[in-house]
Amino acid sequence: MFANPSMEQIAPEELRALQEKRLQKQLRWAAEKSAHYREAFAERGVNGQSLKELKETGALQALPLLSAADFAGRKSFDFLTMPLSSLLRISQMRAASGEGAPFVHFATNGDIAHRIELVTRSLVACGLHNAALAAVLGDGADSRIMDVHYALEFIGAATMMLGTEPERWAEQLDLVTPETLIGTPERLLALDDALLQRGSGLSELPLSRIICLHESAPSAELVASLQAMTSAKVYHMLALPELGTAAPFLPCEPGELAFHLQEDFVLGEVIDPQTGESAEAAGELVLTTLLAEAMPLVRLRTGLYVEPIPAPCTCGRTMRRFRLVLP
Repeated sequence: MFANPSMEQIAPEELRALQEKRLQKQLRWAAEKSAHYREAFAERGVNGQSLKELKETGALQALPLLSAADFAGRKSFDFLTMPLSSLLRISQMRAASGEGAPFVHFATNGDIAHRIELVTRSLVACGLHNAALAAVLGDGADSRIMDVHYALEFIGAATMMLGTEPERWAEQLDLVTPETLIGTPERLLALDDALLQRGSGLSELPLSRIICLHESAPSAELVASLQAMTSAKVYHMLALPELGTAAPFLPCEPGELAFHLQEDFVLGEVIDPQTGESAEAAGELVLTTLLAEAMPLVRLRTGLYVEPIPAPCTCGRTMRRFRLVLP
């Protein structure tokens, strides 16, 4: 199923033209409005004229990479490009390890609309529709969960927000049993424990699908244990705290640690994590937003080690597909 077939099946040449147009505007906006990028670009000798020449992924090598340390080393407002009066959401979250300073994300109404579009595509790719009943382990304190909630409502799926207290989840699921369960691996395991204390377990729920929101690349053991707990289809969806949203990674096959990169909203590079040079095969995924208003991210290091999947995908989507390479 497709949420936006005209974009999800866009011709490669049309996509490149769209990316070029959006990239130019995004880079100029970041350089003009953000203190961090204004200084970081200037240190590389990149000015307004040279930004106009950065039209393709390879040319982005002239710009500095953005890492978690850059977030920690600067004030959050150094990344902001809009006045506070233009914002609709400010969110804060920590890295999956729980270490380091939290990431603060700013979003306008337009930013949130873009996120909902991306997450909607992903959920529809996982089989969600307007007759589905989904339960979400989490609440609106997490911007990523909020995006999932809004996307579910946009699809028209009935949605139960179960909150963050595992001791209450089993009781809530006595009321209505969902066909779809969405949550992080930690919360899915906590739910299984809560159900086991009552003599059942996650395997007893008549689920059609589980959508697992990973904050970083999962281990093979974790993936195997999640699948062993249920007969439902398990989709693995990345929700990186550095991005502040459960986008732009679109899973199209259950059980696979692979995703389509929604390239109308982000530009992806694969680099050698040691040298920072472009990598032809496997390497670290680096992302540049193309439509962010309040907080552009230019050449963000995701920490995800990926390899491109060159063959056309059987789902019919034309945007590039990558497989996570696990340690």
